Amino acid sequence: MNKNMFSPFVRLAMYSTIAAPFEINERIIFDYEMIFVSGGRCKLTIDGKEYFCKKNDVVFLRPGIAHKFESVDNADFMQPHFHFDVCYDKKSEERFVSFKTSEKMNDYEKSLICDDVFKSAYIPFVFTPYDIEKFRSAFFEVVEIYLKKPYNYEFLYKQRILELLDMILRQFDKNPTNKSVSENDALISVKNYIDNNFLSAITLDSLSGQFYFNKYTLLRKFKSVYKQNIMSYYKDLRIDYAKNILKTTSIPIHLLAEKLNFSDIYSFSRFFKSSVGCSPTVYRKNAKKNS
Repeated sequence: MNKNMFSPFVRLAMYSTIAAPFEINERIIFDYEMIFVSGGRCKLTIDGKEYFCKKNDVVFLRPGIAHKFESVDNADFMQPHFHFDVCYDKKSEERFVSFKTSEKMNDYEKSLICDDVFKSAYIPFVFTPYDIEKFRSAFFEVVEIYLKKPYNYEFLYKQRILELLDMILRQFDKNPTNKSVSENDALISVKNYIDNNFLSAITLDSLSGQFYFNKYTLLRKFKSVYKQNIMSYYKDLRIDYAKNILKTTSIPIHLLAEKLNFSDIYSFSRFFKSSVGCSPTVYRKNAKKNS
């Protein structure tokens, strides 16, 4: 990664809300796309892996990677975003926003796909920034600068995008030259990720891999800071969510199991009973009696 070559070029920036229900079919883009989720939820699928994107998540899509979006919970998806090249090159002015798969692209279109300059730095497709407010501020400045186009706006948005990339690399680069990011910052990011993705299936191994923590170190550090085992914290969020749904809605239990990404209703019922002491059906009946 030659950071001296970085000279961001924005080709599209906008505020956008996609009304539910929606589905953006699988596509490949030529450039990078960054989305700051401002409200609602959606499901992003890449290589068969599902990411549930929620408020304050950042979606960072790279060139040449097939992906698709779908609505979740019939919620509108507020997705201010911009498309950009990290390094300006001779084809930057020719690129456009693609909605095709690679199979449907001609040779010229395939030649427009940028090289991914971040291959050496693992950056998740969906993440929660360490400093949400700082990231949000710089992100929205990029959109505002592009839309209003003040004098020297190209310089101004380049500066903001470089700030965003700096924040991302500090958070995720395996071998950063600047070690200023503390372990506590990393733990905050892990906790934020669980808070925003507890409906999904999360394992200690997946967290360890995503945030570059030895899993035993992660267990020890998380408990030291938050006074609770990390997987117990994740489990409690899921149980509290299930309890609230059972008490306040009439959603069928098999659909609740699906929302929590259990393979079937029986797995969910065993999970719930082991924590609460009764089945979801009994819990719902008792909650109604006591209401």
